[in-house]
Formats: sequence, C-alpha cells, structure tokens
Amino acid sequence: MIIAMAISTTIYGQQINQSNNSYRGDDIMEKRDVSTDVPDLINKNDIWSLENAEISGKAFNQEYTTEKDTLMLLERGNRTYYLQKAGQICIIGSENAQELIGYDMPETWLKFPIQLGDSISGYFNGTGKYCDRLFMRRFGTYLTKADAVGCIVLPGGDSLSNVLRLHTERYVSNIYAPIDTMKRQIPAFTTDSIIRYMTADTMLIREDIYRWYAEGYRYPVLEAKIVSQNEENHSEEIFYYAPEIQEQLVLDDENRNTRARLAADNTRDEDNKKNGSLADFTYHFSQDEDSETVTISYVSDQPVKVVILLTNYQGYIYRQTSQTDGTPINLCYNGLRRGQYILRIDVGSQHFAEKFNVK
Repeated sequence: MIIAMAISTTIYGQQINQSNNSYRGDDIMEKRDVSTDVPDLINKNDIWSLENAEISGKAFNQEYTTEKDTLMLLERGNRTYYLQKAGQICIIGSENAQELIGYDMPETWLKFPIQLGDSISGYFNGTGKYCDRLFMRRFGTYLTKADAVGCIVLPGGDSLSNVLRLHTERYVSNIYAPIDTMKRQIPAFTTDSIIRYMTADTMLIREDIYRWYAEGYRYPVLEAKIVSQNEENHSEEIFYYAPEIQEQLVLDDENRNTRARLAADNTRDEDNKKNGSLADFTYHFSQDEDSETVTISYVSDQPVKVVILLTNYQGYIYRQTSQTDGTPINLCYNGLRRGQYILRIDVGSQHFAEKFNVK
C-alpha cells in the first residue's frame, strides 16, 4: 500500500520562533468552539481532522495589550498577564470576577525557539485573593513538550502541513485561608514546599492543554484543554483559530513572508510536475516479521537518490539509509520496541510514507 503524505525533509526542523510567534500588543484574535471528540484530536500524531467537526457561529475575542515588558490577554472576562523576556513567555498573574493572583514563581508558557522533541518544565507558585473573602495560594508543576508534527485538515477540506503540536501537562494545587492571612507575613514557598503539599493533596487537578502551530501563523490554529481530577474528566474544550482571521493581523510581515515562501514552494513543485522534471517513481513496500525487515522495491524513469528513514510518530529517527542503484532497499528494525512506526521514502522533492507495526 502506498500512502502519499504532505511531508518534507524539513518537517523535523519546524520551529516556533520569536519573530513569528511572540505575542503582540494590539493583536485581536477570534476563537470559536469546536464540537468534536477530543480523543480524535489528541490521539492522532500525523493527521488531525476538523473536516467533520461543527464550528460554532459564535466567536470569542482574544485581545492583547502591552505595557513595557508585560502583556495582558483579555478573553471572556479573564485577564492573563505575561512577561516576555529573554526568549521566553512566562505567566506572571491572572484575574477574573472571582480571583486575583500573582506568581512569584512564574510558569514558562513558551520559549523560543522550540521544535519537535524540545520541552519546558518547572514549578509555579502564586498568591492572591478569592472572592475578596479568602486568601489563596496556587502552585504546581508543568511540562510542555513539542510532541508531534503533522497535518491539520481544516473545516472546508483544505489542509495545513508541517503543523507542530505542543502538549502542556500541568498539575495544580490550591490552598485557601481567611483573608486576614494577607495582613500577616505570608511564608514563601520553595520547590520542596510545592512537592510536599502536592504529595499530600488528594484533590490534585490535572490540566492537559494542546496547541497546534502552523507555519506562517503567529498564534495556534487549534487548541484543546482537558481538566481532570482523580482520573475523571471535569471539562473538555476545543477552540479553532481560523487561519484566514490570522492572515488579517496587521504589521505581521514575518508570517506574511513565510506564507508567501510556502506558496512559492508549492507553485514550484506543481510546475516541476507539469514540466516533467520530477521522476516517475513507483515503489512496493513489504515487511518480513520473521527477519524483522522492511523492504522497498522501486522503479524510476530517471536516476534518483532514494532516502529511507525509519521513525516513530514523534519524528525520532531510528534507522536511515540511501542508495541510487535501483536495487531493493532493506532496513532491519531488530531491537525496536513494540508499536507503530513510519517508514519515510524521500525522492528529491517527492515524499511518501508507510506505516507498519512492530509486534
């Protein structure tokens, strides 16, 4: 079986970087609820489809404003405060009608650059007020990892390739006390304090946040959040940030240039196909479980260099080989753990992929 995929040899170099993806004051984003099953999105590591999803007709605005190094995001009555400095975006505070909190130990929400396999982790701690009647402390741990690259199929059927997904796994504890606690000296929390309290917390909250970043767009095009406690889901939300809305952001030359470059690359590939400059390449894939080997037999009307990469879904390369003499290519997967893998076949600017299982 031959599966043609929208993959390029630069897919594993996809980056979220400061010039294209830092938050900016005066930007206004539009987000819409998506009605679909969350597992369908978070369990897929190569293609995430919104083609059959229902997109809400009601939009929520996200408005960014800045003051010096501090940036504020306003959405649905919630304010989140960020500090953008030294190639990082950190959460330093938040407030809404119920609570006001500032973080003396901020959470790093983004760092630049970040690409597949990179991660950010640490502890956060903040104090504030709840309903103006209680002192509150919020603290916990976070791990953000760029865990997958793939393709998003948009609601209209178009697709965005080379999409990088970030997964943030956050564990949160809260402590409440009488408001007059704030009139006394509030003890500082250290990392050891956080670990000690979280170990004893039987009501620990887990938040899983997924963000999908596409080349040429400043903000995620898709976001999902799952809140759970004791392995029971409390809430699930998915939001869609339409690419065409992001394309209207002003003074966004970095992403406008990126989109122009991608469009030119696609046009050039199409022209090459029309002019016959791409090889007429066909192949057959086979797997021998006894010898733990996969084989690619191929035919080409032009001399070509065929590059074979054996990877997992996160893009980690386990095996690699190449040749030009037209003979079948064998690749042994002995020693790999059980699971599903991808065999990438790169022939010039043509790219194919085969999925197979190691049992």
